[in-house]
Amino acid sequence: MTVFSSAKPMEEAEIGKRTGRSKVEVANAMQVLRPTLGDDAGIALYRLLRLVALEDIIGRGASGTAYIAGKKLGHALNLGKLEELLELCKTLKIGVIKVPVLEKSKINIEVHECVTCSGMTPVGRTLCHFEGGLVAGAVETILKVEVRAQETHCIGGLGHEFCGFDIRVK
Repeated sequence: MTVFSSAKPMEEAEIGKRTGRSKVEVANAMQVLRPTLGDDAGIALYRLLRLVALEDIIGRGASGTAYIAGKKLGHALNLGKLEELLELCKTLKIGVIKVPVLEKSKINIEVHECVTCSGMTPVGRTLCHFEGGLVAGAVETILKVEVRAQETHCIGGLGHEFCGFDIRVK
């Protein structure tokens, strides 16, 4: 299943014209062609990359890097409505998203069954910085205001029943 069906594979001539390193665009990254394995990868692979390898390379600063990466991606998605973000999270299986507070100056988002940490033994700190950044970037694009997301609850980090984010307008 391709999430963005409007994306077209590049023709060989287009590929040949490219020199140097090109940025991987969202639509291109969302194109998946794996006839045998399909378009899903295991959550363990994501967690190994995000929580183990990235932290091993960057150290504890990996949380800030993950937040910024999520925020940049949230902007790059160029979503127009909160419902589009919720649908994308469902499609990508980021988690089961609930929005218990939706006000002008603050939004609370709950991520149940979080892809980053659901099922883990708590480690004593929040873990879902990428998800917080993703939501913050998407909300900034949708509402056209600057926001900051702070994780207040974490399943695998702190033992809560959901990962919770307070989104505050700056």
